[in-house]
Amino acid sequence: MGLSYATTHNIGQIGSSKPSLAPVAGTGSPQVGAAVDRLGYYSGIASVLFSTSGGVNSGTITAKLQHSVDGSTGWADYGAAASKVLTGTNPSGLIEIPVNLASANRYVRVVVDADPSGGTPTSIVAGSIALFGKDRI
Repeated sequence: MGLSYATTHNIGQIGSSKPSLAPVAGTGSPQVGAAVDRLGYYSGIASVLFSTSGGVNSGTITAKLQHSVDGSTGWADYGAAASKVLTGTNPSGLIEIPVNLASANRYVRVVVDADPSGGTPTSIVAGSIALFGKDRI
């Protein structure tokens, strides 16, 4: 039985994990994750797992958090973005963005911008999950 992206998991004292961006192929356009209600959580880590194909041997992948009052409009960047430079043939990896959510709006989402190059066709598949804590993770 596979993990459903509609599922939220309680991870005990730490808080909960919530999927934000289902695995999706990106070729240079930002991929926008679903809005996640972080009510009651004051810290978090957005984890973006990525894999490349098609002979990718260079480029970058950047992940950032955005926040919104209502989860559908007025999205703005929150905190610093994190990037990885792609090297080698078909690299894969993990980007983690730890963030203090105390001053964030109620809803957050992950935005991933993949800019691969080399090989034909080139793509980066990325997915994200957000871990939330009551205090600090």
